[in-house]
Amino acid sequence: MKVLMLTPQPLYRRWPTTPDTTKMVTNAAPVTMPQLAAALKGHEVRILDGNVYDIPLKEYAALIRWADVVGMNVMCSYAALNTELNLRFIKKLRPGLPVVMGGHHPTFQDAEWLERGADAVVRREGEITFPELVDALGGKRDIAGVAGVSWRDRDGGIHRNQDRPFIKDLDSLPLPRWDLVDFSGYYLYFRKPGRSACVETGRGCEQHCAFCQVGPMWNNTHRFKSPERVLEEMRLLKKHDVTQVFIVDDNYGSTLDTARQARVYEGMRRENFNFDWGGFFRHDYIHANHGLLKEAAAAGLKFACVGFESVETADMKQFNKGNAAFNGAPSYEEEYRFLKSAGIAVFGFMVIGYPGQSQAAAMQTIENAHRFCDYPVVTVYKPLPGTAGYRKTKQDGLLAKEMFYHDSFTVAVRGTRPILAAYNKFFVRYLANPVRLLRNLLDPKLRAVETSIITWFALGLARANRQNLADFFWFLFKGRKSGEEEVIEHLRKKYLSEENIGRLARKANL
Repeated sequence: MKVLMLTPQPLYRRWPTTPDTTKMVTNAAPVTMPQLAAALKGHEVRILDGNVYDIPLKEYAALIRWADVVGMNVMCSYAALNTELNLRFIKKLRPGLPVVMGGHHPTFQDAEWLERGADAVVRREGEITFPELVDALGGKRDIAGVAGVSWRDRDGGIHRNQDRPFIKDLDSLPLPRWDLVDFSGYYLYFRKPGRSACVETGRGCEQHCAFCQVGPMWNNTHRFKSPERVLEEMRLLKKHDVTQVFIVDDNYGSTLDTARQARVYEGMRRENFNFDWGGFFRHDYIHANHGLLKEAAAAGLKFACVGFESVETADMKQFNKGNAAFNGAPSYEEEYRFLKSAGIAVFGFMVIGYPGQSQAAAMQTIENAHRFCDYPVVTVYKPLPGTAGYRKTKQDGLLAKEMFYHDSFTVAVRGTRPILAAYNKFFVRYLANPVRLLRNLLDPKLRAVETSIITWFALGLARANRQNLADFFWFLFKGRKSGEEEVIEHLRKKYLSEENIGRLARKANL
């Protein structure tokens, strides 16, 4: 079977920038698709990352004509509208071509994707499930017997097979097929000559943060690859001329994992990988592991994405962050000073707009962010299906709209539009602040980060077209007076209409 694995093309593009600002920090070749490709033994696989490679529609259509099966990844509700547009475009071109969805979003909203035209959904892990599903789609086995799959029959009936147990030994996975990846479009923001790629050293998270989908995705389990396996994957990346690595584990800085990390750092130094690398860390982990983080810095750690979330104790309790070391901003500042002294830049991840949070409390967190991080990465709270926060928000009648789709023009919690507006103003002030800009451009450790972020926003502005400019001005003059569902419906009708899909088909000469 010929399998096309893709992150959807930007058939629908927001303006002035994509709402996925996390991509500014984590722009390295994803490991997910090469890992799945390695599991598809005996099949011909091609990979297309539409987040990075916006190929002409004619080339995209040629890939779709080539494939026997298409697998699409979608992580979040921000991406759902564009992903559905890709799904409909594919079905317009080849109605009978099987399209399989995977990732966090379809795992928790499988029926919704099947109702929208997907043929099957792989829930949670895919390394065993997806190859079995491809065999079933090729007629070699019964799809009803493939654990971990939701699927739609020819009459439109929806079936949900039993869950598949998690893979016990992550070392048993085949090495990722990096030979299938075009590295040219990826770069991390401490750029040195060479390529950028992601490494997965563990999977899952034992925490129960109310706002986060990672815990429910993995049933609050946490599994780790051995140090020997991690070093083997790094050797493979070195052979592919990778010099910058993002450790993509959702909770890399886990207190369950310190002994293993020390062995990985020792191996990285011994083998002289000379990677610049970064990952996600919890604040309480940093507080408790200064010695280990010095070892990490000696092994090339250059940036840490730290989940600070809030400077307010009440918010942390609502988040169920479980951060035993939390003492508010003063404690954050202490850890920031330590990380800076070790030569590690800090991206501070924060959540505002939680149910019941005042605008003053939300702004207190982000206005003070300069005291404990180099760059704030702020999320206006979205209650995600599967999380405790989603259930509570819905139960309390505070859900402003359903969460299949989301957009930066909308909020998900009733009463938080003023917080979104205040944050947008803060963000513009922050980016345009000449003192901050000059300071970072003069700092050798931050100069590359700053210039890359400027480039990222400039490219976003340059990607203006008639449609996304019309969206922007529609919201400014009309959408602000509309409800959240009305905004989403306006975008849905415009982009998922038969007229728009037909226009794309004609553009691809279908």
